[in-house]
Amino acid sequence: MLVVLWGLGSLLLGGVLRLAARLPRDGAEAGVTQALRLGGAQLARRHTASLGQLLAFAVTFFAMAMIALVRGDLLSTWEAQLPADTPNYFAINIQPHEREAFEASLSGAADARSALYPMVRGRITAINGMAPREAVPPEARGDNALRRELNLTWRETLPDGNRLVAGEWFDAEQQAESAGWYDEVVAEPGVERVPISMEDGLAERFSLELGDTLTFTIGAADIVGEVTSLRDLDWDSFRPNFFVIFPPGVLERFGHSYITAFHLDDAERDVQRNLVRDFPGVTLLNVDAILAQVRDLLTRVTRAVEVVLAFVLLAGVSVLYAALTASRPVRAHESGLLRVFGAGNRLLSRVQGAEFAILGLASGLMGALLAELASAALYLAWLDLTPRLHLWLLWLALPLGGALLIGAIGHLLSRDLRRQAPATSLGLLGET
Repeated sequence: MLVVLWGLGSLLLGGVLRLAARLPRDGAEAGVTQALRLGGAQLARRHTASLGQLLAFAVTFFAMAMIALVRGDLLSTWEAQLPADTPNYFAINIQPHEREAFEASLSGAADARSALYPMVRGRITAINGMAPREAVPPEARGDNALRRELNLTWRETLPDGNRLVAGEWFDAEQQAESAGWYDEVVAEPGVERVPISMEDGLAERFSLELGDTLTFTIGAADIVGEVTSLRDLDWDSFRPNFFVIFPPGVLERFGHSYITAFHLDDAERDVQRNLVRDFPGVTLLNVDAILAQVRDLLTRVTRAVEVVLAFVLLAGVSVLYAALTASRPVRAHESGLLRVFGAGNRLLSRVQGAEFAILGLASGLMGALLAELASAALYLAWLDLTPRLHLWLLWLALPLGGALLIGAIGHLLSRDLRRQAPATSLGLLGET
């Protein structure tokens, strides 16, 4: 990574310096362009040292930009792509005898809601007849699905938000055969298989294909399921999703509860209070409140990280000061030569400010590029969103902010050189 950053920084710094060298020599802003050209020339003469300083500041700016993006932009962009009626409440532990009354309470009150899904707890105890941890790849042996009970459900039809990617959904014949599963298992335990539909991500982690079998232990019973279809799930839908779905007629005999999700506007909060009053055993999860706590947690964490980054920035300033101290004789010699050829304090001040402003500009540009690439990776791999450019936050604020910050710091640290007489400055290299 350091080699890549070094090469990228070298290309970027070289491009900025070439642009500075091509600035016009005449015109109304000749003084400014002359200072930029001379400042760029000084950076070019110390290319290696300048590149090291550029990388130090660029990585710092990149970290600061990512903190700002994670705290605000990424979370808000992810929320913005959700439909307005995305469920913001989950209701779990609905008992079978409460199902109809709970549905009636939500009827006409919730803007949008999912179906009520039955839920049975079961643990994977065998895969293709082998112990689960021996049957899966080494990297999947610590998967949480093998360490806990899974929520299992049954459905006649493919749930909303699910898409078949392999196999076929349960047909009428399979559902009819599954309805007699219990009687056949009692006669010959562990032999009869039932079809199951599996989430494709879990199947991929476990290296499972159509036709593979999983044994689930529910209470004192073992159920052998054969994978007959794989599903792709929309995990961002805020609707109930299940890794494994059975056909009807298999799980009904086991103790189960129901789960659903629904959306309530702020004006419908009385519905929530009525549900809590009428169904005290049902657990309501407020997604909005959870997201608010996530935002608060992100804010607290990022503030702590920002304090650390402030010290990192101070470390970068220390590096800049060390570089100025090491190059002091050469810089004094350059300043003395400029004075000999007629340069005044104003031009020297502009040249020194321009040199560090160009360094800050290049650092900001590289920090913006790194942050843009990292945020695009987060959009694609984590949030499953379309990447977008952050013109104001990254490509405008970082380069300009870097130019002003580094330019001002470098200009301040170099003021002693501007106060020296030409003879003293030239004498530092033995040229009196």
